[in-house]
Amino acid sequence: MSVENNVFIRPQALPTPADWASAIRAAGFELDIDTDFSWDDFEGFLPAKYKGQDAGFELYKEDFDLSELSDEEQAELEDRSLLITLVTHADMREYMSSMLAAAVLCAQADGRLAEGGEPPFIKAGDVIQWARECEPEVEKLIED
Repeated sequence: MSVENNVFIRPQALPTPADWASAIRAAGFELDIDTDFSWDDFEGFLPAKYKGQDAGFELYKEDFDLSELSDEEQAELEDRSLLITLVTHADMREYMSSMLAAAVLCAQADGRLAEGGEPPFIKAGDVIQWARECEPEVEKLIED
């Protein structure tokens, strides 16, 4: 089973990997992502550490055709046509890293997050609180 967290942002709002990693820590999450990549030529597994343990997620970037969405969804996204997809599989620590990283990216870039890849969208102003509320629930599912 795969789970996608989709973050829709404006192309000019894409942070550098280092800025993204700094924002994750500044938000108070114990997540460190690998910053040794370029958005222009990277896709695949991005290593991370959650509370010092190996984690990570698959990371993909693409231009998204907003016309594929309903009128209501298009209105919600406005011109956020850059789609960043974070994918995990059965590992809950990896899911945690995807969820937290997606939430911070969304907040940092004034984006919209589609948890599980589907609307409704979580807005940038609400997404950090959403992640904070989800973190303890997901933490219970992580097997050491």
